[in-house]
Amino acid sequence: MNAQTVMTLAPAAVTVVVILFCAVRKVLKEAEALLLALVPVIHALGKVRTAWQQTRRPQDGGVGEVEGEEEPHALP
Repeated sequence: MNAQTVMTLAPAAVTVVVILFCAVRKVLKEAEALLLALVPVIHALGKVRTAWQQTRRPQDGGVGEVEGEEEPHALP
């Protein structure tokens, strides 16, 4: 490559890099906003799950577990 070709392609290459950077940055900001919006929902679901498990669990000193009922497993 000669100097003229490099001088012609350099501004185009810089433009492409800047456009890609801005696009990736925008996508990452949107993903961050989405995840931050989901944090309270996930927290609330955890509280609901805990409350549900406590209602399903027999009291200490009370009647034993019903046959065939298993302890809930953690979600993957």
